Amino acid sequence: MKNIARKAALIGFDCAIPKRLEALVAEGALPNFARFINSGSYMTEGYNLPTVTPPSWATICTGAYPRTHGVEDYYYYLEGESLEHKKTCQAFGSAILTAETIWDAWDKQGKKCLVINYPMSWPSKMQNGVMIMGEGLSPAETRWKQLGNAHKEYLASESVVSSDFYPMGVQARFDDAKGWKNLPEGADELVEAVIPMTFKESMDPLENQTWYALAWESGDDGFDTFALCPERDYATAYCTIQKGQWSPVVSAPFTIKADGRTETGTFRLKLLELSDDAESFKLYVTGISGQKGFVSPPEAAAQLDLSNEVICNDMGLVAFIHGVIDMETVVEVAQYHSDWLVSVATSTLAANPDWDLFYMHTHLIDWFYHGWLADMDSADEAKRQRAYDMERAIYQIEDRLLGRLMEAIGEEALVCLCSDHGATPIGPILNTAEALKAAGLCHYEPKATENYWEIYEESEGYNYTLDVTKSKAVPQRYMFVYVNLKDKYPGGIVEAADYETVRDEIIDALLDYRHPDTGERPVLLAVRKEDARVFGMGGAQAGDVVYALKPEYMAEHGYGLPTGESGCGSLKNVLIFKGPNVKKGYRYERPRWLADIVPTLCYMTGNPIPADAEGGPMYQIMEDPNLVTAGK
Repeated sequence: MKNIARKAALIGFDCAIPKRLEALVAEGALPNFARFINSGSYMTEGYNLPTVTPPSWATICTGAYPRTHGVEDYYYYLEGESLEHKKTCQAFGSAILTAETIWDAWDKQGKKCLVINYPMSWPSKMQNGVMIMGEGLSPAETRWKQLGNAHKEYLASESVVSSDFYPMGVQARFDDAKGWKNLPEGADELVEAVIPMTFKESMDPLENQTWYALAWESGDDGFDTFALCPERDYATAYCTIQKGQWSPVVSAPFTIKADGRTETGTFRLKLLELSDDAESFKLYVTGISGQKGFVSPPEAAAQLDLSNEVICNDMGLVAFIHGVIDMETVVEVAQYHSDWLVSVATSTLAANPDWDLFYMHTHLIDWFYHGWLADMDSADEAKRQRAYDMERAIYQIEDRLLGRLMEAIGEEALVCLCSDHGATPIGPILNTAEALKAAGLCHYEPKATENYWEIYEESEGYNYTLDVTKSKAVPQRYMFVYVNLKDKYPGGIVEAADYETVRDEIIDALLDYRHPDTGERPVLLAVRKEDARVFGMGGAQAGDVVYALKPEYMAEHGYGLPTGESGCGSLKNVLIFKGPNVKKGYRYERPRWLADIVPTLCYMTGNPIPADAEGGPMYQIMEDPNLVTAGK
């Protein structure tokens, strides 16, 4: 029947907040989102637990709750390891899923599924589909088994070359230029900087390179022009730019240390600083984007032209936090990231016109809120306005992406727009270990060292070193506390006979604790893991006690119930459908869970439901809920 969708698509906007989306739509800033909402059904009460990335996206692709699909936190506890939070790793990748995905279920029926930059998807198990690596937050990166917030990329992560020191970069200084060929015509007083370039966070470590920078005066006002070259020959220059300018996309060879093979990488450069006397300068280098290794099947990479785009993992958030780039540059980097995604997605759709299912994720909004959500609630009006303006710019980038994708997907497909969770501004941080220490249940010391990727630890309440050999209870990840059993965990001290007694003590300690800054109880609920099953958690990856905080005590997201609202933020998720048999201009205001997405897509297209799906079809948004069954 013509009103039954034959294709289905899901476009995921990580951390999009419903009330912020609605506010920007109302002011006319997001025409493509407005068009989608007006022609479809909008669910105002979207929920999922926990409110973090991996378990939420796992639910969105399996239709199963975390207790079933096996991912209950951003981090993953590896059996046999110490219970210390720092020993857990990031929970990304299909290898840890214990529930079937929608694309694997459809693939078994010969359907063609296209999956692009979707967390929890890589490596691919499909026989008929195409997948662009999804084992992290960005394409062509992995976070699986990486500690803290570390990651690895094809080919390398962002960097900076500067006369000052930055932990993520290379330090260099200008001196008189010597031994150059083909110098720029009419240039006076040329100086050079020899740059011993190293490449960080590479999936396959790269050989170091030596780059050569050249600076000169184009007029009479001091040094203002900069070129970067792979050798002392201006004819080989990657680019020639001035302060505040971006280079075009640079394409260059990079050598893999392990086997000496050469890979082509693309990157962009922005000259952030160059003083009149060339004594100080700062050059931002985006990540080095590879061309292969992250597409399955490998031959599908031939469908993509990656020579004019750069991935720009994390849209420069880490560089901003370390003081390398400003907010304006972050927005520019975000646009480059989006351009890569749009190019890859539209090319893949065009090369596979017989596709049946399309799944894609984009992370820009989440990165923005981690960096600037607190500023949106600032008492400083200027700071607050800058943050709101930046939020608008990031959502507008995603709005343009949506417009391009909808053109490529077409009007005949059933399409779902969703986010995995929302966010709330950082409030008074709860140090769970302190609550347990006050009850004599654990022991810790302030953390003595820091490393490059521990930038979130203070805001997440883990800025300490816990001694498990002196702790009966161990807080771990976002919502868990473990009983440190002697016969189960390294360093354990609790006898099995005392398990329930200690667990009761943990629950009492959490519920009785009053935050030192406010005098209030920050813990909303604390239950035994088996009781957490009623809200979708409590599986093998859950701690012995599961707890949730009041939203005003959270660090953006991860600790609270999805109903949480605080300041300008909310933990609810965006959930909108449009397409054949979907009510137009309809608002559904009863709660729906992310687990309902997969059953809805499957039911409305007449396609197989994954074996472990637990949600239900959203009949209320359908013009005719009986249409599919009646048409068979």
